[in-house]
Amino acid sequence: MDFLTGLLIVVLAGVLQGSFFLPMTYTKKWQWAHSWFAFSLLAMLLVNWGIALLTINGITSIIAAVPVQLLLLVAVFGLLWGIGAILFGKAMDMLGMALGYPIIMGINAITGTLVPALVFSSSIFLELKGLLILLGALVSVVGIYYCARASSQKDKSSKLSGYTTTGLILAVISGFTSCLPNLGAAFSQDITRIAVEHGVGQAMAGNVIWSLFFTMGAIVNMGYCLFLLIRSKELKAFVNEYKMMNWSLIFTMSLMWIGSFYAYGYGAVILGDLGLVVGWPLLVSLSIVIGNLWGIFRGEWIGAPHKARKTLNFGVLVLIGAVLIIAVSNRF
Repeated sequence: MDFLTGLLIVVLAGVLQGSFFLPMTYTKKWQWAHSWFAFSLLAMLLVNWGIALLTINGITSIIAAVPVQLLLLVAVFGLLWGIGAILFGKAMDMLGMALGYPIIMGINAITGTLVPALVFSSSIFLELKGLLILLGALVSVVGIYYCARASSQKDKSSKLSGYTTTGLILAVISGFTSCLPNLGAAFSQDITRIAVEHGVGQAMAGNVIWSLFFTMGAIVNMGYCLFLLIRSKELKAFVNEYKMMNWSLIFTMSLMWIGSFYAYGYGAVILGDLGLVVGWPLLVSLSIVIGNLWGIFRGEWIGAPHKARKTLNFGVLVLIGAVLIIAVSNRF
């Protein structure tokens, strides 16, 4: 029953992760910068700190006990991740959910394993485990190629437009920056130790890192969006006639996004040693499939040639295969 419960919680996390961008597509009379500013404010700052305050007693005293150089390290990783989050939002806006999710989450799955392994235990690539990780990375490149090819086939001219090409480049970069939370957490284990010394349970101690990490990401994202809105003189749209609906949609988006992280973390704890073997690939694979299905549901590929849809589906399956190869590597 514990295994089944953990599995169901991870499934829920995957559905939330694959669906969180959907509410943003229904806002009215808001530019991308309006929606992304609201998301950054609510998800990365307010909801993030709400969860931190509810789950960690005396979080301010814990942060005060953290060495300054360690706080600066988390800040740097958070700022860099924040830039990647901007690229994610722009790429999804350009490519849509059906194409954007497979590429970004596919690269996410690979870099989230590959980069930390390179940084902390590069000798692993002389073993079977490391070779499987490299194989998964190569397979993911094939999947990304077919997803990009599907986008090309979707265009009547059979050539990628400049807009789509830019979106693909941003998607690839944002996929690589997705490993920064893993690296930031790995370099910041002393913060978790300090939290435990202050009486915080081991399962919740990591929330101190996330509260700081996502705060720095919020600063970057909110600042960039405000710059765009001030330059275009569109700040007043925040309180247009659709303000209640728009803010409600983005609040829902924020709960789904951050909820997926905490749901996965809880489910992985229940799964124990199987968290990496079963939980992580299930989370990423589900988010790819769900995001793709939502994109199709929204009509992003209506009118596209059958060949283009078939190529996209093949690319998605290849990316899922890459995730499963990475999962198998955890057995060795």
